Amino acid sequence: MSQIYKVNFLLIDRISRTMLNIKSLFILGIAMIVSIFVACTNEDYDPNNPPVMELDTYELNVDGGGGDIPIFYAVRNAIKGAMPEVVSSANWVTLKEITSSTIVLSIAPSDVNEERFASVTIKYQGMKTNLRVSILQDKQLLNKFRFETLDLTYNSCTVKYMPTDKSMPYMANIIDAEYFKQSGTTDMNVFIEAEMNNYRSIAERNQMTLEELMERVSPQLIYTGDAERSFAGMKHGSQYVVYSYGVTFKGNEYSLLTPMHQTMVEIPMPEMLDASFGISSQISGTMANITITPKNWDGYYNVQIAPDYSLYYIAPGSNPSEGLFKSLASYFYDNARKAIANGTSIEQFLKANCYKGNKQINVTLEAGKKYMVYVFAVASEDGAIPVMRSTPNYAYL
Repeated sequence: MSQIYKVNFLLIDRISRTMLNIKSLFILGIAMIVSIFVACTNEDYDPNNPPVMELDTYELNVDGGGGDIPIFYAVRNAIKGAMPEVVSSANWVTLKEITSSTIVLSIAPSDVNEERFASVTIKYQGMKTNLRVSILQDKQLLNKFRFETLDLTYNSCTVKYMPTDKSMPYMANIIDAEYFKQSGTTDMNVFIEAEMNNYRSIAERNQMTLEELMERVSPQLIYTGDAERSFAGMKHGSQYVVYSYGVTFKGNEYSLLTPMHQTMVEIPMPEMLDASFGISSQISGTMANITITPKNWDGYYNVQIAPDYSLYYIAPGSNPSEGLFKSLASYFYDNARKAIANGTSIEQFLKANCYKGNKQINVTLEAGKKYMVYVFAVASEDGAIPVMRSTPNYAYL
């Protein structure tokens, strides 16, 4: 029987929701630029329309503890296959990773008793003017934290927080790195103030002071000495910021004992299973009849269709990147999480959005457009949100 209601058309990603209720108009603009600019990819360099890159920040103020710092970027008139090149002026600033939208710099802990300055130059093929990011790092910290990631899976992790001063009370927490992209926060004191305002609001609703609330949640948030925290329900393929800062409370006020320390944790993708799918199609006018044949898989699978104006469409002859597959997995996961949060059961979501067995699917296409079909296995383990479990197979319509 032909079905048409379970196929998702992949359009430009919407801006993800943040973990705290803070917005920045500038970073919202950058997020929109990412969606619009990256979609405009040139096969060849056009000197009349050279690439233009925008960054979410051109200045970094880093505490003496260092850490991994993301810089988000977007490229208009991007050249196919080109990626940014990063050159550092100092050996204590190194490149950790470049993705399709993020440059992650690794800042070493300071070992000097004064501020130090560095910069990175960001180049891009065909771009007329290089970009420069200034980095100012505070002097060596007197009260340092170390972090160790222990058990790490595709949906959970355990972090060990280790302060130098074992008697100092401190915050031990984690946050999706997407928060900093969406909020535009680069000053960690601004982040801490926003976090404390959030806790003040919770305290007021429960007729408590901030100090009383923090006494209640100790040791869930506030610790002394080494501590381990386990986090579940994390998003695979995403980056999280582990952070700590020394802090005391009196009434509704707080006092910082140390600057905020942070490091980045990347949640891995789940192990991909040996499942594959045959994909064939017949086109009649604007109607496509797509046949899906599972191989080595009897569970649910998801079908996504990408038109040629979406970020997920790859020109024939090119291979989808690992980053694209991560983005596709994130797209599916976000839809599942949202539906389940709104009261849909896991089985209801899978039945409404996925398939089992051999299927023929009828889809109406837009005239004059090219399309790709992605198919991948999905599964839920121990009642968790369903996730991608096989490397996507794809075909062109």
